[in-house]
Amino acid sequence: MNENTGTELTPKQQRFAAEYCVDLNATAAYRRAGYNARGNAAEACASRLLSNAKVQQAIREKERIAASRLEVTAENVLREASALAFSDIRRLFNVDGSPKSIQELDDATAAAISSIEVGEMRSEGKVIGRVCKIKLWDKNSAQERLFKHLGLFRKENNPQSTASNIQISFVSADGK
Repeated sequence: MNENTGTELTPKQQRFAAEYCVDLNATAAYRRAGYNARGNAAEACASRLLSNAKVQQAIREKERIAASRLEVTAENVLREASALAFSDIRRLFNVDGSPKSIQELDDATAAAISSIEVGEMRSEGKVIGRVCKIKLWDKNSAQERLFKHLGLFRKENNPQSTASNIQISFVSADGK
C-alpha cells in the first residue's frame, strides 16, 4: 500500500520544479511544465506555484543534489572568492618580466583571470612580435562579497541601525 505523507507533488508540479531549476524563470518553467495560461495569468500562477511549500521543498532538494554533484560547497565558493580578492598580478610574470606560460600559473592566479587575448604584430607580412592581453576579474566585488560574508562592514552602514525621536504626551481623561 502506498502511504501518502502529504509531500507528493503532482506530475506537473514536479516538472515545474525541475524546469525552474534550469533557468530560475518561473513563468517559462510554468509553461514548459505543460500548464496553460494566457498573458499575465502565467506569471501569477507561476508565482503561486513558487510560494507552495511542497514545490519550494522540491526545488531546494533539486538544488542541493545539483550542488552536491558539482561539489559546490561554501568552502569552495569562499576559496574562489578569496582567489579573486587576493589575486596579485605579479604572479602572472617571471622575474625578468616575461609572462608565464598558462601551465606555470598556480590555481588561484589562473582563477583570477577572466580572459586572455593573444595576437601577433606584423610588419610587411612578417611576424615581428606577439601581444598578450590579460584581463582579471574585479577584485573589489570579490572583496566586498567576502566583507559581507565575514560581517566586516561597519555598523553605521547598516540601515537597521537608524534611530528616530519619539515624543510622548500624556492626556488625562478630562482632556488636560
